[in-house]
Amino acid sequence: MIKLDQRLILGFDWLWFLVLLALSGAGVIAIWSTTDGTSLNSYFGKQLIYACCGLLVFLAVLYFDYHVFSDFITFIYLAGLVLLGLVLIIGRTIHGNKSWIDIGNVFSLQPSELVKIFVIIALAKYYSELDKEYLGIRELVTGAAITFVPALMVLLEHDLGTTITFFPIWAVLSCLAGIRKKHLIILIAIAIAAAPIAWFLMRGYRQGRIEAVFNPQSAARGLNYQTNQSEIAIGSGRFLGKGFKQGSQGRQGFLPARHTDFVFAVFSEEKGFVGSITILGLFLFLCFRLFRTAREAKDKIGSMIVVGILSVLVFHIAINIGMVEGMLPVIGIPLPFVSAGGSSLVSYFASMGLCMGIRMRRYVN
Repeated sequence: MIKLDQRLILGFDWLWFLVLLALSGAGVIAIWSTTDGTSLNSYFGKQLIYACCGLLVFLAVLYFDYHVFSDFITFIYLAGLVLLGLVLIIGRTIHGNKSWIDIGNVFSLQPSELVKIFVIIALAKYYSELDKEYLGIRELVTGAAITFVPALMVLLEHDLGTTITFFPIWAVLSCLAGIRKKHLIILIAIAIAAAPIAWFLMRGYRQGRIEAVFNPQSAARGLNYQTNQSEIAIGSGRFLGKGFKQGSQGRQGFLPARHTDFVFAVFSEEKGFVGSITILGLFLFLCFRLFRTAREAKDKIGSMIVVGILSVLVFHIAINIGMVEGMLPVIGIPLPFVSAGGSSLVSYFASMGLCMGIRMRRYVN
C-alpha cells in the first residue's frame, strides 16, 4: 500500500471520473424512467445504492498500489474459484442461469463478474513475468488454463453470455505478450473446426437466436421478439427522442429486459439519436483513456491489466449494442455502467479504480 501523497492526487483524472459518473447516472435515470410505477420499480433504488457502493469500491481500490493485488493474486484467484464452486452448490437460478449467491435477503452476488478481474490480473502477472519475446505452446496452454478453468465453471452455471466474455481476455493478452503467426493460424483453425461441434451442442433456442440474426423473417416470433421491439424503440426515438418517461416500448412493457440487457433501447427511445451518440461518445472517451493509460503504464503488468480490462469493456459494449440493434444474437450481456445489476456495476467501478490507480502511479517509483 502506498500513501496517497500529492503526486498521486495530482495524477487523478477528473474528466475520466466524471465520465464514469455520467454513464452510471444515465443508467440510473433510464432504469427509473422505464420501471417507475411498475412491478420493477424497486430496481431504481437498488441501482442507486449499487452506484454509491461502486464509487466506494472505486476509491478503495484506488488507494492500494496495484502490485498489492498482483502479489496476492494466487490467493485471490483461488478464492474466486471457491466462490464459483459455491454458486454451483448453493446458487440461485434466474432465467435458467445459476449464477447468483444470495447474501441475506438484501443482495445477490454474481461472482463471475468479479472473477473476470481476478483472471485479468492473474494472466497479466503470468505473462509479464515471462522473459520471452514470443509465447510457446506451454505458455499459451498455461494462460488458457488460467482463463478457461473459471470460464468452464461459469458455463456449468448455464451462463453462456458471461462465459464468452472470458475469451477476449486470453486472446488479447496472449497477442500482447507475443504469439507466433503459426500458433495463431493453428488456433484459428481449431476454432473453425470446433464451430460445428459447438453448434451441435447448443440448445434449440440458442440456435434459433443465431438463425434469427441472419434470417429474421423466417425465425419464430418468440425468438426475435426482443430484437423486434428493441428496433422499434430505437427507431421511434428519432433525432431528439420522445422525452423522459414518454417511451411506449419501455413504459408499457413491450420490450423485455428493458432495465437490464436492453436498457440502451430505452435510452434511445427517450433521448433519440442525440442521446445514443452521447452515450457511445462517453464510452469512446473511456476506451481512449484506458488505451492511453496502458501505453503510459510504468511496467508491463500494469499495461497488461489495463489492456485486459479494456478488452472486456469493448467486448461488452460491442455485443450489447449489437444485440440491441439486431446485428448479433441475444446472449444476455449487459451494457457496462448502464444496465441494472449490482455485481456488474460494482465490478466495473472496481476495474476502473484499478486502471486509474495504474495511471496515477505511472511516475511513482
